[in-house]
Amino acid sequence: MKINPADPEPGGIERAVSFLREGKIVAFPTDTVYGIGADVFDEKAVQQMFAVKKRDPDKPLQVLVSHRNDLQIISKNHSEMLDRLVSEFWPGPLTIVMKAKDEFPRQVRCGKDTIGVRMPANDLALRLIRTFGRPVAATSANISGFPDPLDAQDVRKYLDGKIHLILDGGPTPGSVPSTVLDISTRPPVVLREGKLTIEELNRIL
Repeated sequence: MKINPADPEPGGIERAVSFLREGKIVAFPTDTVYGIGADVFDEKAVQQMFAVKKRDPDKPLQVLVSHRNDLQIISKNHSEMLDRLVSEFWPGPLTIVMKAKDEFPRQVRCGKDTIGVRMPANDLALRLIRTFGRPVAATSANISGFPDPLDAQDVRKYLDGKIHLILDGGPTPGSVPSTVLDISTRPPVVLREGKLTIEELNRIL
């Protein structure tokens, strides 16, 4: 379904949200690459994401949020550092790995006590998550080990017939993924340098 990335049509967003509420998988653009998402609290939908992507079952998914208040149902430990990072870099290409609440779905974090969370700087993605009303489990919309998908055609090439809807919001800015920072350890550790540089992080940390 083609949709205006700058001013997403409500009908398209509502259709995608209805799929998510039915436990189905939806693909959509972000500020990095195209991703697939499902209801973070729907165990069957989350398992299906691992299957269609052929993802390592021991590799946790990411969680996407549309507002910092969403962290209240995810994060176990609130900290000044988390506040600073969120205020400075969200929405944007920073995934923050934090201690997860014990009751937060284990299938998303593969039994680990941490989870990576991000707020994408993409109006379409944010509108989708906000309308859905809760965090979305997400990962890139490709088969594991293959190049990241930069447009809807790439997603279709990888996942045609395996997911329920592709929101075509045009090409994404590029193939550079988000930077991943683990703040569950002291000192924090950069697990992957992406769009956000270590120098930019050090300025805040």
